[in-house]
Amino acid sequence: MSNIKKLYYYISSRNIDKRIVLLSDIHYNSKKERLYLNKVLAKLKLEEYDYLCISGDLLDRSRVDDEDLLIGWLKELAKLSKVIIGIGNHELTSDHNHLYDFNNEIYNKIKKIRNVKVLDNSDYVDGDIRFIGLTLPVDFYYKYGENNNYFMRFVNNTFPKAYKDKYNILLCHTPQSLTDLKTYKKTKLFENIQLVLCGHMHAGITPYWMRKILNGRGLISPSKRMFPKNAYGYTKIKNTDVVISSGITTASNCNKFSFIDPFFMREITIIDIEKEDD
Repeated sequence: MSNIKKLYYYISSRNIDKRIVLLSDIHYNSKKERLYLNKVLAKLKLEEYDYLCISGDLLDRSRVDDEDLLIGWLKELAKLSKVIIGIGNHELTSDHNHLYDFNNEIYNKIKKIRNVKVLDNSDYVDGDIRFIGLTLPVDFYYKYGENNNYFMRFVNNTFPKAYKDKYNILLCHTPQSLTDLKTYKKTKLFENIQLVLCGHMHAGITPYWMRKILNGRGLISPSKRMFPKNAYGYTKIKNTDVVISSGITTASNCNKFSFIDPFFMREITIIDIEKEDD
């Protein structure tokens, strides 16, 4: 667990000065992860920031053991800043058969934590900032293999109009479809999204030392695409900044790739949104 690295990104804005911490792919399962969660918390206590965003896969599956430990950890995070939680693919399923099983019971407990907002195809406004949480269906991930057309149809049906005011920040677990320019242009929601926060890719199972060589490409995506683009780091799609976390759990999250984990960097992402000089 010593290889938790903080990565910093700087983004300009016309009227916002804020610092956001992004965590993704926590994949909480049981109290065996206590040490890992405590180390993340200790590192965050050393930072000053306005919001903590979790862009999906807080849980490894919908049913977890020792949920009180997770609730306690989130309460400690909520003492440091507001916590905004989006939904990924793992929270939606019960097991490796990918059957839909969203755990409303645990999320109802999380929603009751002071300073925590869970965004499940919903939004939350705080001053000049609007956070939007996009929850994509299980079929998108497992039946249709993150198909761009499916993504576009779902988002346009769920969010048929663009938001026209505020600084809009979208939590979208996977970056793969929204970073496709054709899909982006045909998706109404993106007309006034300034920043997108993603995860899901686990950096394409790419060791940290290889990332400058591959320039954003991974080795393999969760949907088994080889050398996927935009597997980690920063990119810009038209006027939208996109930050893709490598995740705070292991690279593989499955035994067949576990040999990679000692070479993988767990990431705490810190984003400074800085107001442009007049």
